[in-house]
Amino acid sequence: MTPIITTTWALFAGLIVLFLPGLAWQALFRDPEQDTFERMAEAIGLSISITALLALLAYIIGWQVSSIAMVVFYLLLVPPAIWALRHWWRESKPGAETASHSNDNHPLKEAIIDTTDNWLSRWQDKLRFLILALVFFSVLIWRFYQIRDVILPLWVDSIHHVQIVGLILENGGLPDTFEPYMPVPFYYHYAFHTLATVYSFIARMSPQDSVLYLGQALNAAIALAVYRLGKALWGDWRRAALSAMLVAFVTQMPAYYVTWGRYTLLTGMLLLPLAMALALDIINKGAKFSRVITFSVITAGLLLAHYYAAVLFALFLIILGAQAVFGDIKHKRYSGWKIWLPLLLASIAGFLLAGPWLYRMWGYAQEGVKVGAIQPTIEAVDRLYFPEYLRYLWRLLGPDRNHALLFIALPGLIISLFRQRTRTFGIWTIILGIISLPVGVYVAPFRPDHAVIVLFLPTAMMVAELFISATDWSPIERFSSLKTISVLIIFGTLIVWGVWGTRSVINSVTVLATKADLEAIDWIESNLPQEARFLINVTHWQYGSYRGVDGGWWITPLTGRMTSLPNVLSGMGDGAYVEQVNISAAKVSQIEGCTPEFWDLVHEERMTHVYLTQSKGTIRPNHFDDCLGIELIYENDGVYLYRIEDIIMQMKDACWHQL
Repeated sequence: MTPIITTTWALFAGLIVLFLPGLAWQALFRDPEQDTFERMAEAIGLSISITALLALLAYIIGWQVSSIAMVVFYLLLVPPAIWALRHWWRESKPGAETASHSNDNHPLKEAIIDTTDNWLSRWQDKLRFLILALVFFSVLIWRFYQIRDVILPLWVDSIHHVQIVGLILENGGLPDTFEPYMPVPFYYHYAFHTLATVYSFIARMSPQDSVLYLGQALNAAIALAVYRLGKALWGDWRRAALSAMLVAFVTQMPAYYVTWGRYTLLTGMLLLPLAMALALDIINKGAKFSRVITFSVITAGLLLAHYYAAVLFALFLIILGAQAVFGDIKHKRYSGWKIWLPLLLASIAGFLLAGPWLYRMWGYAQEGVKVGAIQPTIEAVDRLYFPEYLRYLWRLLGPDRNHALLFIALPGLIISLFRQRTRTFGIWTIILGIISLPVGVYVAPFRPDHAVIVLFLPTAMMVAELFISATDWSPIERFSSLKTISVLIIFGTLIVWGVWGTRSVINSVTVLATKADLEAIDWIESNLPQEARFLINVTHWQYGSYRGVDGGWWITPLTGRMTSLPNVLSGMGDGAYVEQVNISAAKVSQIEGCTPEFWDLVHEERMTHVYLTQSKGTIRPNHFDDCLGIELIYENDGVYLYRIEDIIMQMKDACWHQL
């Protein structure tokens, strides 16, 4: 197919995967009070959640999903999705405020508005919709521009994300273990991976490309989710839109997630605002059945998308519920339970839907959960986490424009605490800020830096609160225009500053594989046997574990051939296996040439080939210039492949004797 056809089909497949299940759901359970962009955000969240829950159901009943079954399923979703779109068209009022926060439907107002005003009002709504649509479309283009030079997904996490997608494709569903690649049980949060797997199948795209491109689409969709939360929090499209624009163009996160390959947290941070918005709607607007059941599904999806994001949501629910109960007691509302009880039951329902996987996860991971206290000293912090941890947290809070946003957000936070409608979110923000401090109580495996990199959400919301509050506050009417223009100039400056700062959001340190690496891996796939085993360069990473340093670490996810270091989820294996992996990696990291230690390791691990890149790692290509038994079989643009002759001959002899 031509590039144009391929790109068009990839975009169409993205629409199918991201919207079709959610639209079909909204055909049955729709909320007429939402505007188009709220429904778009919720449709994406529902599509993620429904896909994850169906994958869990297939796993429980032991059903391998065939290609035909997947095609039939999505075809069946088309009629209800079209029906939902028809209702979108009829019911949606783009950007309109909710009935409880607007007097647009007041009968007196309707009686005095003449035909000209009605015409202007309709065009204002359409213009507002068009502007918001252009903004969100620009976000999508911007996210893909930010990865314009990326060949493969970046850094450490991307390795196992791509491998998991490949495993699901091979298995026809969620796997029990990472076999045959490593003896490790599979209990990872998987919502992103199932969605990427479906996208890979429909778009006819490799797992690595589906992870990269779908990840950027979800990154752009976070702006929609933030808009949805803003509408639920304030009932004001202006604050909601400004929050979304800040997240899209100004804050360093979540744009920076791509350079870490943090696709699971990305998915969690898309579902988190949606779940929070639905919880607020249940409390503020009432427990409609469609609202409650949608909340349960998205809550389950969040639990399967990322465990830390799910913990943050649980914290928000506790604060929201406590505030509702306290309000009932304070105002002596004996029927207040009718408001918060449906939210509690819906939360339990969401937990039960995801329960089978959470039970499996807890059975394997409970030993890694630890609670303790840490002294407020630099030495204690560095000892618990890693050296210069405080400086690392400060870098994560940056760069300068992020530090400026945090300063600007503080007055917005104060405003939110004095408003009944936003107080819960303000308290949640304060607690999130406390969690990001590396002192006091800690709960492993979560760390303060995990909290720091999600602060973009409350920061954007509080900055938008401040800007619109400043615009609306007008003690002297004649200064109103000047004040509005000043706020727009400040906000516009932030947008320009953010766009300029994130135009090259990729950190070069996190680029493990280049175009030359990908070409070498393609050569391996075409020319070397499946049983080939590669020695690759590694370096120490964190907590006694190791990571690869170049494209050699991508050999297993892309070709299925084994390397001397598996992906970092090998740390989820039993203690003996984890120790074995780390000991072997430590030996590799200390090798500096064709030494006896090198040969001992080669024979011990039964390595048949060596993958090296120029100037990366302790083992360099020039180390094998005069090494007997090592043959150079590939060289291109700084990438070198060697064959270890005696190991290959031993393997051939063993196979011959077996015959």
